[in-house]
Amino acid sequence: MATLNSVIVPAKVLKGGRHKVRISVAHNGETRYIVTDIIIDSAKEFKNGQVIKRPDASIKNTKIRALLQKYQTAIDELGYIDGLTCPELVYHIQHAEQYKHRTISSVFKEYIELMRLKPNTILNYNTKYNSLMEFTGENMLIENVNHATVIGYDKFLREKRNLSQCTIRDRLVFLMVLLNYARRCQYAVFKVDPFKGYELPEMTVRQVWLSVDEIKSIRDYQTTRQNLIKCRDIFMLSYYLGGINMKDLLHINFNECGNTIHYVRAKTEHRPKINKFVEFDIPDEAMVIINKYKGKSGHIEFTRTQNESYMHHFFTYNMPILQKELGIKRLIYYSARKSFSQHAFNLGISTSTIDYILGHRLDRNSTSLYNYISVTPELATAAIRKVLDNLK
Repeated sequence: MATLNSVIVPAKVLKGGRHKVRISVAHNGETRYIVTDIIIDSAKEFKNGQVIKRPDASIKNTKIRALLQKYQTAIDELGYIDGLTCPELVYHIQHAEQYKHRTISSVFKEYIELMRLKPNTILNYNTKYNSLMEFTGENMLIENVNHATVIGYDKFLREKRNLSQCTIRDRLVFLMVLLNYARRCQYAVFKVDPFKGYELPEMTVRQVWLSVDEIKSIRDYQTTRQNLIKCRDIFMLSYYLGGINMKDLLHINFNECGNTIHYVRAKTEHRPKINKFVEFDIPDEAMVIINKYKGKSGHIEFTRTQNESYMHHFFTYNMPILQKELGIKRLIYYSARKSFSQHAFNLGISTSTIDYILGHRLDRNSTSLYNYISVTPELATAAIRKVLDNLK
């Protein structure tokens, strides 16, 4: 239940000791403040939520009561508010007049503004949003989304955009997220769930690993086109380093490594699991490429714009060209990681060693085996050597 009070915040004092009266909103263990235009000259002019010792005190108190009533009415009209965080509730209080007839576009922009999302997540959501807007248009009201909308969007993604099952599922789940957010905020009330009777496409495992011969064809590919040379080299570097992810590769300072690579996989570094790091000797094949592209900083630097987002764009653009040149059915940067792990498994290397090289963190409760054994850097080095020798 939300509680409203009129307050002043000593830490927010204005010049000359003046204060703005604020409305505090306490909800779900948090407190946020809404600033008003009511100003007093000193903290002594405010007591127990009321303005005192001023000729215009009654006028200011009337304004305060009116604001408290206005915000309380907005809360009452929201109905169920326990599902909202305090910042979300404050937002809705301040935008009470805009509750009705919200467009999908405005709901999305509000959702992005209020959620604490990482920059990469926001970029990902913007891609999904643009796809949805291409189908619905920016003026469609979220209250008008129905079962036909869901079916039509599915058909649009399949027939007009020719997307994969996984991507279609991802785009539809995004729409579901927006609808659920709109429900929580009471921007829309659906008598019938738009997704009722609709089955999301099943998740499919990405079969993007390549055969040993296909990896060899990439390694041995010759061209004068610099982008394809770089694409080939960094792909093979990932394979040579046990399928290392792009983000981890960019963060490693090879000046500090010597002949041994040692890193914590970024994707799992904050998870309380075992396998805290990846460590093994750098193979000669990898060292050749590292020395070719290593900058003075010790990091891999083969583009002017050295960031993960640009690198994804680089491979997204160039991998299909390399794929076509080599006649490979499907080739993406992730194929290096998938191929290395598959080839290691085919050669009889233990799954615990493969997990160690890939940087997987294994839950101690998942199997008792990992409570008794420990994969060493020496085992990892030998396993990688076995996989690379298989290319000869």
